[in-house]
Amino acid sequence: MTRKLVLLDVALAAVLGFLIWQMRAEWIEAHARSRAFLATIVKPSPPPRVPAVPRPSPLAAMTYAEVAQLNLFSKDRNPQVILDPVAPPKEKPVPAFPVARGVLLWEGTPPVVMLSMRPGGPQRGYRMGDRVGEWKIVSVDSQYITFEWDGKEFKKRIDELMDRTAQVAEAAAPAQPATPNAPSASKGQSLSDANKSDHWVDVGASDMRGCKPGDDSATGTVIDGFKKVVSSTPFGSACRWEQVK
Repeated sequence: MTRKLVLLDVALAAVLGFLIWQMRAEWIEAHARSRAFLATIVKPSPPPRVPAVPRPSPLAAMTYAEVAQLNLFSKDRNPQVILDPVAPPKEKPVPAFPVARGVLLWEGTPPVVMLSMRPGGPQRGYRMGDRVGEWKIVSVDSQYITFEWDGKEFKKRIDELMDRTAQVAEAAAPAQPATPNAPSASKGQSLSDANKSDHWVDVGASDMRGCKPGDDSATGTVIDGFKKVVSSTPFGSACRWEQVK
């Protein structure tokens, strides 16, 4: 038993000695490498060549366009100029239509329409082709009048253009009492020259006159060579004064 322990101690001592020798050899080798590294002379390499700085180009405003576009507070942010919309030209207002008083229709004679420029204004007879203020009469028949203004035609019904002011005034005015001594006109009676303007208006024809509103003279009354004639039309009774031949 003692012999085995002695052999074990000897083996352990041998292993310990081998390890010490191995460590010493590695230390010597490392020390030699360190000395050789420190003894090495390193030649310095030449410094790198620095390229020359390019010369800056002159300033140009267009090169900063992107800066202006990205700046929210710049007035010229958007390079596309937006023009203000041009307002369309205003159309001329259509003037007021003349006021109709009636139409005179006779066989073989062009229709004559009684018109005035404004309600209650003086009336006059017009035929096709005549001008009434800014309007030109293109055609006239028993129901319609076609006007022309500014190159445009307007077709209006005569009953739409009728003057209602005289009818309203007559309906609102109180009835006047009859004068006992007032002379009454009868068929074939001639009136004085002072009352001629109270019974007819000029219609543009030498052998014919138009009746004035409110004329109460009887049918067949003759005044200065003109005889009162009343005929029926689609719009009611048509009154005129024809020259006695």
